[in-house]
Amino acid sequence: METNISEWHNTIGYPQLGRGETYKGYVVQVQGTDDRLPEKWFTYAFDQDDRHTYWIGMADSEEEAKAVLGRLLEHGWICELFKSNEAGHCKDQAMTVRSTWDEGRKKRVRLLLCEEHRNVVRDWERMTIRQYIRTYYGLEQDEPVIGPRL
Repeated sequence: METNISEWHNTIGYPQLGRGETYKGYVVQVQGTDDRLPEKWFTYAFDQDDRHTYWIGMADSEEEAKAVLGRLLEHGWICELFKSNEAGHCKDQAMTVRSTWDEGRKKRVRLLLCEEHRNVVRDWERMTIRQYIRTYYGLEQDEPVIGPRL
């Protein structure tokens, strides 16, 4: 994936994107406690405005983890509303997170929505993206999407 972002550094033991005022986040390798478990790479983004680091994804390799951060920096949060098989998902910038608990209250179900689609699932809780990240310590693009993004 080619992006117009600053270079990666390994200055603190794991790959981080940028330094000082250009710092955007990092990836870190996490090994399972059992040697039979494969390694995973976690991706964290850094918000320069509120100086908050938050989790944005997991991958099987360092390059895939870097690509998660690169995509967020290049495209921002994208609406996850599935429009149709022909149109795929909405391609507008997400502004709102609508969320609720699944029926068994086992996990949070959520959708990133643009301004046009912000009132979909009206009975779900509404937060800004920043509020959601600060409440749940992370946000992953496309986690609950139905169907492929075209």
